[in-house]
Amino acid sequence: MSAPTIDELPVRVDFSDPSVRRRRRRRVLVVVAVALLAGAVAWLVLFSSVLAVSSVRVVGVDGVAAEQVLATATVPTGVPMVRVDTSAIQSRVTALPWLEAVEVRRGWPNEIVLAVSARVPIAVLKGTSSVVDASGFAFEALGAAPRELPSVSADGVGLEAAMAVLAGLPADLAAKVDSVRATTRDDVTMTLRSGAEVRWGRAEQADFKAEVLKALMKRKRDIYDVSAPELPTTFTAR
Repeated sequence: MSAPTIDELPVRVDFSDPSVRRRRRRRVLVVVAVALLAGAVAWLVLFSSVLAVSSVRVVGVDGVAAEQVLATATVPTGVPMVRVDTSAIQSRVTALPWLEAVEVRRGWPNEIVLAVSARVPIAVLKGTSSVVDASGFAFEALGAAPRELPSVSADGVGLEAAMAVLAGLPADLAAKVDSVRATTRDDVTMTLRSGAEVRWGRAEQADFKAEVLKALMKRKRDIYDVSAPELPTTFTAR
């Protein structure tokens, strides 16, 4: 059996050496200091009022709409920021049907920000007090619906198609629409404020159909059919 080498011999530390004791004390002090600092930070973040919610701000809407968002959010004040359940707040605010998107974020050190986006109604659902946005989503408007909105008679896929057509119209043409109806994706029909009827058909080729319709409207007719924009037709009631 071979004799142990120098590297294999056990190392003995002389704890009576003052330099050793100083190093040990420094290490202990560092550990204690880190622990105290971590505890202080944890207390500051989790329990102290220094980083507690003191204000709530709504971004994206104002007036009555902002007041309703605040009332629905019920954000607790005086609670440390990290303990606020932003997911629960977002769920409550998202339940407002006239909102399209909701984001709840912390604005350090003391503010909760509610960033919302309201749905934009483009038609009134005929026979109801509901309005409809471009996606075909029907909801109760916050306050009175704009009087200039056209009415829509449709549901299901017909409603989606009608709103796709209405949303895709140029602004000057959309302003002339009094009502729109559809039972399928293929039979969207509009009535203009002049009383003329526009047989639009499917939502596809919207730009082309709009250009053709504008050209046809230079002559007064009772019916404009642009469902096949390559071969448009017009009719005059007898």
